[in-house]
Amino acid sequence: MKIKNKLTKEVLELSYVKFKEKFSKEIQQAYDSFKKTKVSKNFYKPICEAELESEFYFGLQWNFNHHGNSNWYIEKF
Repeated sequence: MKIKNKLTKEVLELSYVKFKEKFSKEIQQAYDSFKKTKVSKNFYKPICEAELESEFYFGLQWNFNHHGNSNWYIEKF
């Protein structure tokens, strides 16, 4: 996958495993934001944590780029 910095335009080529290691904090922040958004939309419907996490990782590129608060974004998955 290609990861690009918004400020410096630096590009990193990382495997999925290396990406999860290097950007674990940013992934967690994006997941927390995603979870908060989903819970607020489905206030009356209980949400299964496993389904929520699965949904987040299924759309990882979009979710990381839009819910994360990072200078890095996934350019190509």
